[in-house]
Amino acid sequence: MPRLYLRRLLSRIAQADMQFEERITSEGKTYIYVSRARSELGAIETIEIARPDRKRTFAAAAGVSASVHPNAASGYIIELFEQAPLASGGNDDVLGLWRSFDAFQRLILSVGRGTHAALLPSSGGIQGIELLLTNGRSPPMIEDRREVRGEAVEVSDPGGIDQSVDRHEEVLNRIAQHSLVRMIRPPIIFQPAEAASAPPAKQPFSVPLRVEAGIYPKVGVIDTGIAPCFDQWIVHRHDFLDATEIDAGHGTCVGGVLVAARSANGPEIGREADGCDLVDIPLLSTKPFLDVYGTRGFEAFLEELEAALTEARDQHGVRIFNMSLNLNSPVEQDYYSVYAARLDEIQDRLGITIVNSAGNLDSFEWRQPWQKKPGQVLAALAARSISDAISIPCESVRALAVGALNPPGCKHLAGAPATYTRRGPGMRVGVKPDLSHYGGAGDQAVAEHTGFSSCSADGSSQQVRGTSFAAPLVAKTLASLDVITGERLAPRTLRAFLIHNATTPDALGARSLRDIARQFIGFGQPSAAGMMLETDDHGITLVFESRLTIGERRPAILQFPFSWPTSLVDAAMRSCRGRVKMTLVYEPPVDPAFGTEFVRVNLDALLQQRQPVDRKDGKPSWRNQIKQVFLPKTNGITPPERALIDHGLKWWPTKRYEDDFGDGVGHSTEWRLEVESNVRAEAQFPAEGVPFSIILSIEDSDQQAPVFQELRRHLVNTRVDLQDIRTPVRIRAGLSRA
Repeated sequence: MPRLYLRRLLSRIAQADMQFEERITSEGKTYIYVSRARSELGAIETIEIARPDRKRTFAAAAGVSASVHPNAASGYIIELFEQAPLASGGNDDVLGLWRSFDAFQRLILSVGRGTHAALLPSSGGIQGIELLLTNGRSPPMIEDRREVRGEAVEVSDPGGIDQSVDRHEEVLNRIAQHSLVRMIRPPIIFQPAEAASAPPAKQPFSVPLRVEAGIYPKVGVIDTGIAPCFDQWIVHRHDFLDATEIDAGHGTCVGGVLVAARSANGPEIGREADGCDLVDIPLLSTKPFLDVYGTRGFEAFLEELEAALTEARDQHGVRIFNMSLNLNSPVEQDYYSVYAARLDEIQDRLGITIVNSAGNLDSFEWRQPWQKKPGQVLAALAARSISDAISIPCESVRALAVGALNPPGCKHLAGAPATYTRRGPGMRVGVKPDLSHYGGAGDQAVAEHTGFSSCSADGSSQQVRGTSFAAPLVAKTLASLDVITGERLAPRTLRAFLIHNATTPDALGARSLRDIARQFIGFGQPSAAGMMLETDDHGITLVFESRLTIGERRPAILQFPFSWPTSLVDAAMRSCRGRVKMTLVYEPPVDPAFGTEFVRVNLDALLQQRQPVDRKDGKPSWRNQIKQVFLPKTNGITPPERALIDHGLKWWPTKRYEDDFGDGVGHSTEWRLEVESNVRAEAQFPAEGVPFSIILSIEDSDQQAPVFQELRRHLVNTRVDLQDIRTPVRIRAGLSRA
């Protein structure tokens, strides 16, 4: 806990009344009443100073090994409890914060020559320091990168990484002893998320031809580069790396999926029409990572990444980016990584969405093929002892993380999680991966056949596997949706559409697999973009984009009243029937300093029906008639907080609800959509509000009633401003050429 909060904590503890009293319920039962402050205090099991031996979970030898890896993207990352002050506190240093930082800086400067430390730009309340231990002879130095970007200090005498395990052990132990240090994390390794694919075949890959004046989805490809065989589809190349530094193998396979998944694999895998405008953003070099990006490592990479994304957005209108790259570290249960937080910040600043692969297991960690019988699946997963958590940074709440499924026509069970795909949610909260798609079968016995084809760097057809290739299928659908809606929807609304229209594959449909399925596929596999906007007369889909603002005393509650479609109402009982689905995506403030409580504001959506009896104060009484998809039936009982977090996705910025009202619910045609909020203790509701998007679908289960015309007529009569989000755009490519 930051020292800043200690006095406030002591004050809260002192306010907790230690007395209790017996009270009697309306049913005559006796219960013990305590104050809220006393109840909160009772929930705290222990308060202790962080122990040095718990601040590091890796051996020094592993740290050295990671430091010298060619794809090592950073030094050690030291997380502090406090934000480093930009200037001396002078006589105002009541809490001793400046003195503590001064002592910490003197510690860094005392660990020997060749030591390079840097204060990193912080995301939220966590202050990070990157530490490199080199063979250089320069005196120790501490660089402040929080205010300077781009033109920053470079080490003039790096001398290479010091590979002395003893030195690393000594330095890490001394740092862990300091009270400011929260955690020490190992160097990160940045690499493509590819399971071993088959070697290229002899036959050429057929690349579709562009149609003159054709309109295509636009996707930026953050990868290793795309080969010249896709030049007709590449509208721009970011030129940060020299051509001699690029191995375009992985990036070309990603590009092949984006451009020609349908012609190469059929319409079930390639759900979108062939053709895609590509912006090639090769940022992963064949050279060692730190040779390319210098001692500033991953920080310099993020700055170059943001520059490339800005260029693609401003010059070519790209809002969807595929990043089939991951760090080698799995997401931790109680830790929202600074890397995910930095990706969130970039996406917020630029108004874009990054689609990220969930990561792959190493070949020796692959699971056994998914079985048809749920009992066998559960037994096999229970017997595993190897960690298979999703990879950093795909816990990013602004990005879409994608897991891999077995494609149709392969040896393994179609639609089931691939043997190599990593498993969510990683953290103790939320849903990750968000979605899943076909990624090629992981069958080591038949390595040359994955059931999923793309293009190799030499233009040959190649069988591929990996979450790297599931992600671009989702990115293509997201970009296609952006095109056919005229690029008018907010990125969060595009994400909401994919979540709203995702379904669970038949292989995971058993009730006993519901919780397990969520860990592998999230909300499911998205349909084609065109199908998301097709509405028959027996159903209607409404899209809301808005911002929940703060009122005079508390956050406002948004309400949208409407009447249920007449054809779905029982004339005698006034009960309402129909099948309802609703998705909420919002963009709350996040702060990694609070671990699993990093989301600081919670929004929830309610679909309420007016009740026959008003409240005692004479105001109408309303009842919520829809539940979250992952929340078990509660029989009218309010679920405990833990269940609301685990299954009701409280404090998670993506929620989906659905229900079938059967023969009808309630006795009123008056309904309202409501969005309400909660704020964490000690947090503030943002003055600028919280942007959100809701998609609401209502349809007749019998597929006969004229729901669309009835509800649309009602909304027009009540002077609701309605706009059709569809545009008459057709995506099409010419015949393929070999």
